[in-house]
Amino acid sequence: MALEEQNEVASHLEDANDLQEGFFPNDDKTQKYGNLLFLLQSEPRHIAHLCRLVTMAEIDSLLQTVMFTIYGNQYESREEHLLLTMFQSVLTYQFDNTPEYSSLLRQNTPVSRMMTTYTRRGPGQAYLKQVLADQINSLIELNDVDLEINPLKVYEAMVQQIEASTGSLPPYLPKSVTAEVAAENEQVQQIIAPRLKTLTDIANAFLETIIDGLEETPYGIRWICKQIRSLSRRKYPDAQDQTICTLIGGFFFLRFINPAIVTPRSYMLIEATPSDKPRRTLTLVAKMLQNLANKPSYAKEPYMSKLQPFVHDNKERVNKFLLDLCEVQDFYESLEMDNYVALSKRDLELQITLNEHPTSAFAAD
Repeated sequence: MALEEQNEVASHLEDANDLQEGFFPNDDKTQKYGNLLFLLQSEPRHIAHLCRLVTMAEIDSLLQTVMFTIYGNQYESREEHLLLTMFQSVLTYQFDNTPEYSSLLRQNTPVSRMMTTYTRRGPGQAYLKQVLADQINSLIELNDVDLEINPLKVYEAMVQQIEASTGSLPPYLPKSVTAEVAAENEQVQQIIAPRLKTLTDIANAFLETIIDGLEETPYGIRWICKQIRSLSRRKYPDAQDQTICTLIGGFFFLRFINPAIVTPRSYMLIEATPSDKPRRTLTLVAKMLQNLANKPSYAKEPYMSKLQPFVHDNKERVNKFLLDLCEVQDFYESLEMDNYVALSKRDLELQITLNEHPTSAFAAD
């Protein structure tokens, strides 16, 4: 081993020893560290304030520690309710300090990251598997079913197939056209028409399963929806339910349902990555569901306007579903009792890994 390499290894070993000494403080420091973690857990307003101070580059590591360590017992009512109390503080601040309704919960902010990370906890993952797994697995078995409705992509695939089978293209089918020309082509329209119906049938099946799973929706997800509705009505008392439902739907569909539909393997809903055609179909279904939650704009993807009948036919019942999600009881009285019981215990344990230890520096600062 070269001398430089030996020096580098020795340097790393010295650094490791320093880290070990730092990670295993004396009893007094351990007690103070434990007190800090207990304070952070039992007084969620501190973490809520902390989440507003960190940068976007820091938020993910902080959220990992908060969601899965400080409140890591994901099926224990006290920790779940404390975590939801933190959400209430963060959402209240967000509503109070966002000047325009159209900007609420829309941007990629620490708050939106928090909401997305929360959905990855155990109860949310179990719900997604129960409600979506069968629909997704049935769809990805259709490996050869092409449901592309973008006229330009349909046109390109069509001329490629014609050229491959005949060796050339007729004069009226140029190889390269604009999206507008492709959309006006009668052959393209004939290809797309049955695909629109199939997509609508698939999206309706997904939607039916989601609506039927109302009572299986995790309490925390529903309670956050309730807070969005409550804060919206408080700040905008004249806002109609339909308008408020766009915010609730933005959380429920955009942050919770759609990521699992678009990337089901990362949510452990399927074992293998779907092939290109089913993956594209899943993306289109997710877009259709999102258009139900938000006021759809077809400026960037005008071909999606062909699916507007799906939005029109289901908008009312989706809004009812989103409002029904909000109909859950509060937990404040039970949390007070849970806190009393927790304080009466001799020892409260919170397990934290060495990798997560530096995250506490956020709080110390």
